[in-house]
Amino acid sequence: MASPLAKNLIAGAIGESGAGINPTLAPVPLAEAEKTGDEFAKKAGYTTIAQLRALSTREVYEIYNESKRFGFPVVIDGYFLPKTIPQIFNAKEQAQVPLLVGWNSAEIPGQAFMLGQPYKEENYVARVKAEYPNDFEEVLKLYPHSSEKEIEISATQLSSDRFIAYSTWKWFDLHRNNSSQPVYRYFYSKIRPPLVDNSVSSGLAGGTVKKDPNAPKPPEPVGAPHACEIEYCMGNLHLVKEYAWTDDDYKVSETMLNYFANFIKTGNPNDGKLPEWTAAKVGDANPPVMVLNTESKTINAKNDARYEFLDKAYKNK
Repeated sequence: MASPLAKNLIAGAIGESGAGINPTLAPVPLAEAEKTGDEFAKKAGYTTIAQLRALSTREVYEIYNESKRFGFPVVIDGYFLPKTIPQIFNAKEQAQVPLLVGWNSAEIPGQAFMLGQPYKEENYVARVKAEYPNDFEEVLKLYPHSSEKEIEISATQLSSDRFIAYSTWKWFDLHRNNSSQPVYRYFYSKIRPPLVDNSVSSGLAGGTVKKDPNAPKPPEPVGAPHACEIEYCMGNLHLVKEYAWTDDDYKVSETMLNYFANFIKTGNPNDGKLPEWTAAKVGDANPPVMVLNTESKTINAKNDARYEFLDKAYKNK
């Protein structure tokens, strides 16, 4: 949506995994990217671009794996991206197309914020003060801590917001306020059933991985983790044998895939048969959100004050 190269090539967009907006994999200036690339090449023993270009794909792949890097950033290069994503949207220079976007109810575990510490009040308050020394009182109101269970939920929400949910909210907010096109927001909440195979565990970005036999038993989920909605929206539950799917899972899948298919065909997820999904309006403080669960329904957003706070904290103007 942001790149001028794609602006007139798409009829709509669906977002399920965050946006390239600080702190989620935001693009970097060209000079910074060139420095990163230069350091990568020199550490690998190559001093010129010509030497790198002479390598095979396999050789580049192996050099990359040995570097232990986590990808390379997208670049504000004046070609693919001329500015940051908020700057492009605020100037109304993005693709003016319908958008369907959302996130899951527990994108990443609360331990990502707690750094392995137990969900005790003193631990949680100390972590919040460390991350937000000037605003910790506001954060503690937005993410409350009256019991260990509430701390687990708040830490999960804070982890998830910092990981992906805030950047997705910002994308949603930028487009609804800088476009006349409809914007539909979802909140995916269906918790997956147990794994059938006890020798594997759920992967961070979908699928399963071999379980470490010495790893401690993971806590019971407090929501839907990152990427777990993919097999539902694609209608692929029957291909994924690792989970003990139920009728409720197939119901959610049928609902979600039809919303997505309708949106792809018409720019509107509604078809008169599914629960009505209302588009968001410009400036609405409590915009409509489709909660995707066994009983899917549109509600008004309850927690957008969290994202307004993080918007100020991340300074994404």
